[in-house]
Amino acid sequence: MGRMYTPGKGISKSAIPYRRTPPSWVKATPEDVCEQICKLARKGTSPSQIGIILRDSQGVPLVSAITGTKIVRILRANGLAPQVPEDLHFLIRKAVSINKHLERNRKDNDAKYRKSLVEARIRRLVKYYKTSGQLPSSWEYKDPGFTYDEAQKLIEQVRQWESSVIQNQQGLNNIVDIFNVAKGQESAEASFVAINALGRIYSALWTKGLLNRTKDSNDSAQEKVGDWLRTNYNMYVDLLRGILKCKEAPMQIGALRLLIQMLEKEGHSAHRLANVYSFPNSSLLAIVESVLDNANASEHLLRTFAESYINSYDDIRYYFYRNVVKLASPEYDPFKRNSGRKNSNIPGSDTRKNRESRGFADGVPVFVKNAFSIMNLVRVMPKTDITDLTDFCVKLPDEIGETEPSVQSPSAHKRAFSEAWLALLRLPLTPDTYKQVLLVMHKRIIPHMTDPKALMDFLSNSYDAGGPTSLLALNGLFTLITDYNLNYPQFYEKLYTLLDRNLFHVKYRARFFRLLEIFLASSHLPAYLIAAFAKRISRLALSAPPSGIVIAIPMVYNLLKAHPSCMVLIHRMPGYDSEAGEQKIAEEADMFVPAENDPAKCMALQSSLWEMETLQHHYYANIATLANIFNEPFHKPSFVLEDFLDHTYATFFESDTARKPRKAPALATQPPASLFRPGDAMGDFMAY
Repeated sequence: MGRMYTPGKGISKSAIPYRRTPPSWVKATPEDVCEQICKLARKGTSPSQIGIILRDSQGVPLVSAITGTKIVRILRANGLAPQVPEDLHFLIRKAVSINKHLERNRKDNDAKYRKSLVEARIRRLVKYYKTSGQLPSSWEYKDPGFTYDEAQKLIEQVRQWESSVIQNQQGLNNIVDIFNVAKGQESAEASFVAINALGRIYSALWTKGLLNRTKDSNDSAQEKVGDWLRTNYNMYVDLLRGILKCKEAPMQIGALRLLIQMLEKEGHSAHRLANVYSFPNSSLLAIVESVLDNANASEHLLRTFAESYINSYDDIRYYFYRNVVKLASPEYDPFKRNSGRKNSNIPGSDTRKNRESRGFADGVPVFVKNAFSIMNLVRVMPKTDITDLTDFCVKLPDEIGETEPSVQSPSAHKRAFSEAWLALLRLPLTPDTYKQVLLVMHKRIIPHMTDPKALMDFLSNSYDAGGPTSLLALNGLFTLITDYNLNYPQFYEKLYTLLDRNLFHVKYRARFFRLLEIFLASSHLPAYLIAAFAKRISRLALSAPPSGIVIAIPMVYNLLKAHPSCMVLIHRMPGYDSEAGEQKIAEEADMFVPAENDPAKCMALQSSLWEMETLQHHYYANIATLANIFNEPFHKPSFVLEDFLDHTYATFFESDTARKPRKAPALATQPPASLFRPGDAMGDFMAY
């Protein structure tokens, strides 16, 4: 019906098979197909997308061949058909998209022409669907556009309203008109101007003190005006919080800046009114909640909030940590904070529903993801000296009095930091967030906690989890053991179990071997323990890639050099009986038990490092040369393990190709005597 505006006059449609019966390989029944169609439609899937999903995932080539009717008719029979036909719906969306483009690019004449063509197709389709009864006769298409002249007139009107409100109290009623423009959908440019105008208006009203609660009687006209202004101010703040949840990052950042600006003006107004420090934490709590519970929060929004405000202002950082603790509590009810508002349109709900609406019930907790992203971007750690606390969004009064506010206490900052991280770690973490927390635990969290031992259970459970999680928990657990005297029973037994075949293939292999070298560096460790680690690393090196073998060989060499009592492992041959003093050949000559997870029972000290002799015949010459060091006296210094941790196939290939041969290989070529070699079919044919 809606022909494209191209030179061709053809029609566009799919070429379906001539046979109308379903193929023999289709096993779906008509009832199953209809049920699946209705299920997808309830999720908001369009009819065309339903057909694609059924084709790709269910193996249904043609719905009408199985059910005898089309998808739209099935939806109409079940009351699930779209109100507007799908082709008309997408044409309207295209017209809206072109109109948004024209708002930003007023001189794009080609876009204006294309918009007229799209609207012509819309009107033609509407006429057809009205005739066929698919649209009611009263249905009309409204142009979503807002002309440039109309938008400029509206913007000029908003500026006049703003000027009248700021200059004269008689023009306060114009706030309602500006707010209607800010909420309207007529022009995005006019809405943006109105939102910023309201920000300047309410900043001026806070400065004049018109938004403060006075001690006058409730019947006074000033009190009624103040209540009306506060009600409209709350509506404006709710509008900005709603903009934070849109999908456009520039709009989110603009709304955040206006909210922080209102927060600062509110705090300064309280300071001028009573000459005391009063931080508007309830307003900051609403901002933090809107950001952390925002599934559409962009990376730019989170980074701006962390770097421009939390890192810059000590008071915002302090109250942010306190608000994270409050929001992470299972008993927190966000609607109790709004219960004191007059004319609030926010409905109440029980705590369980609130938690589900905030993203804690689904598989990806939005709150945890956003909270960790912001807290990980905070680079200013709790300070230890009160003189360092000088940057405040809400300025401190000149005379504080006998009791100083908690925002000036370094210990309070450190306590808020600790409680915020502990509250976050109590929530269910996604695997990616779990790993990122463990990566920064030993440098960014533990040194600044009031009591680092509070993380003992979290790190112990992470260490017992196995896999990459245990490897990442080693850093934090080692910090607690060495710096805070944590006693972890069976630490080396658990460390021994982490040595498996996957170790040489994981991403955090280098981190693990750095820590392993530190853990095994003590000369007070028993010989059987060192022998167990050396033997297990050697056994795993047999099936490891070359990049892992170059770590295992220096590691074992350093262990033997630091613990001479284990040198017997390279002097004993497999199958040697120490009691009889002779060599015995048996089916299992090696006494080592690789499946045993207890280093004391694996009998590594009764075994030998025959694996290192095997590696001396490795296909890669560099590894074979490196393994030959066990045939030489141990007079060389220990290896610097850091030099071997970052090798990959790429580095091996690069080093080998960059090496110049000492002597060029001898190559002898024999010049051909004829075009074809003797014995070739073509040569015999030509000879014939």
